[in-house]
Amino acid sequence: MKVMVVDDEELSKDKIVYLLHDSSVSFESVLTAGNGREALDLIEGGELPDVILTDIRMPVMNGLELIEAVKEAYPDIRFIVTSGYAEFDYAVKAMKHGVTDYVLKPVKAQDLFLVVEAMRDAIAASGQAKVESERIEAVTRENRRMAMEKEIYHLLTDRWGDKAEKGDVEREIEMLRHDSYLVASVKLHTGERPVDGEVYRELRDRFDDEMGNGWMMGNYFGKDTFILIFGGEDENQLAHVAAKEANRLRASLGNQHGLAVTIGVSRPCGDPRTAYRQAAKALKNRFCFGTDRIFLYAANEVRNNSASQSLALKFKLAEQSLENKSLAKVIALLRHTSEDVFVRSLVECREEISIDYLFNEYVNLVIRFCLKNGYDFVDRIDPDVLSGRALDELEDRGAIVKMIEAMIERLFRSDPGSEEGVLRNPAPNSSVIDQIIAYVSRNIEEEITLQTVSDKFALNPSYLSRVFKAATNQGFVKYVTGLKIDKAKELLKNGALEIADIAHGLGFSDQQYFNRVFKKTTGTTPNEWRTKSKKSPKNV
Repeated sequence: MKVMVVDDEELSKDKIVYLLHDSSVSFESVLTAGNGREALDLIEGGELPDVILTDIRMPVMNGLELIEAVKEAYPDIRFIVTSGYAEFDYAVKAMKHGVTDYVLKPVKAQDLFLVVEAMRDAIAASGQAKVESERIEAVTRENRRMAMEKEIYHLLTDRWGDKAEKGDVEREIEMLRHDSYLVASVKLHTGERPVDGEVYRELRDRFDDEMGNGWMMGNYFGKDTFILIFGGEDENQLAHVAAKEANRLRASLGNQHGLAVTIGVSRPCGDPRTAYRQAAKALKNRFCFGTDRIFLYAANEVRNNSASQSLALKFKLAEQSLENKSLAKVIALLRHTSEDVFVRSLVECREEISIDYLFNEYVNLVIRFCLKNGYDFVDRIDPDVLSGRALDELEDRGAIVKMIEAMIERLFRSDPGSEEGVLRNPAPNSSVIDQIIAYVSRNIEEEITLQTVSDKFALNPSYLSRVFKAATNQGFVKYVTGLKIDKAKELLKNGALEIADIAHGLGFSDQQYFNRVFKKTTGTTPNEWRTKSKKSPKNV
């Protein structure tokens, strides 16, 4: 605690200083001044005390004038008035300025100790309260930010089920009220060391603008990534601002923090969701062209050209080569294919085909082999690998090959991670798809959705959809609908059952929806099918 003693009487001032040093309070410093003007000069020069012990009657500037001047400019400084009985009226005036502590002259040790110790405790309590208030304010502010970012992220990724709720979010968040949007996806290449949290705080302070021109959100494209959302009314101006900021960001992170930075930039467009998808795709150009660069979005869909045809042929030949091979040879072939596709071939056709397409085709190749040969893989392949999200975490092409290597080891070795591990045999029980098909058949009269089955078997929905189609050559929803319609045909032969009861019994929300699905699948309405089945010779 810093204290200042202000008194024009040297003996009185020296006595107070002596008593302060003799008290139980530890002072960081004890300053002195001969009048209010001297005290004010010290304060304005940077000597800020926590407490001022001041006399009332002094030349040049008295105690009341000092209190009034200091309280206006430095409201946190506290005062203790030291004065005699004759100046009590002045002390009352001082209290109007918020001064609550008073020590009579001549100052006695015990009186001064009590007041100073109470002041110390009050300052400590006030400091703790201030720290706690700031902490609560920071937590509240961060919680509000996180809630808003969650809503923005759900909007960007189309996760709002309720269109009305989605509309409310777009109206309530200032950042989502622009005519045009541009998203930049940023990946920091940190090597082995983590990025200091202060770096992210600096970036947030730089880009955050709750009124809507720029906003930073963290880690939506994998580790050490964030996105920048820019909003505006003019697309050309928006593109100019984003390009300028992307170059500044890359330069500052490189020069000040020694970080390599890859940035994917979308085109300006009216839909932030489209901009988000474009930025994600642009960022993945690092696999084809290298890191520490800025990539502008450009559609590179699979085209019917020599490069894509060559890759399609590679996958087809690889799948044929897997047939009737020993598992050791299968592993070697899968490794060779991954290196051939993601290292050599990718360089040759990088401007003509997307990394997502290649990765998807390779994983499908592995899935089909597992399904044909009875290898269970539900607990052996990370769902993020199957969905392709794992690519977001990776740095370059070499990292893709390493991830595939780990996936193969885990799939086909009893002791994953070891070259000497024993190759495992196919699972003796039925595959997960067989189990799901059996479950659907047993529960066909229930409301069966991709989500309910995913929950039942603890699978990622997109993962289940992908594996199911690879195994049956039919989408999950179409397969379930076909089974329900087949069951409905059986039940329609029973004339005692109402069509509404059949629809309800098979898990359809209402009869009209059932009628539409039935006609779309069979070409006839349930009534028409029932009439026709009764006239069939088999039913005579």
